[in-house]
Amino acid sequence: MRSILVCAVSALALIGVTVSQTACASDKEIVQAADAPIGIETGQLFVTLENRAGGPLIDLSVTVQTPAAPYSYLVSRLEAGQKRDIAVSSFSSRDGTGLNLRMVRPRTVHAVAKDLTGKSYDATASWK
Repeated sequence: MRSILVCAVSALALIGVTVSQTACASDKEIVQAADAPIGIETGQLFVTLENRAGGPLIDLSVTVQTPAAPYSYLVSRLEAGQKRDIAVSSFSSRDGTGLNLRMVRPRTVHAVAKDLTGKSYDATASWK
């Protein structure tokens, strides 16, 4: 009887540790996303980019990672504090095929840019 009680308590402790680790990991991702110099929000019709870097960003390359192939879009300039909606259909793969959410399930969105001084910025967000 005592061994069953010890097993039950151990299992509950293990579940508690697992749940707390998962909660902490999720909080960390949210905090990193809030502090990122490039804000990324995803939706069914648009990917919204926000410049939080404090200065204009140039050569902003946005890539939607999918299991099959990456789909990309280039924004030449994004001013400080500016938000820009990019239609999902504007993203294209290397062969020119447009992104179709009925055919492909995106996993992440990755954005890379530089400011006027040449400093690089990088942000990644999971597709929601």
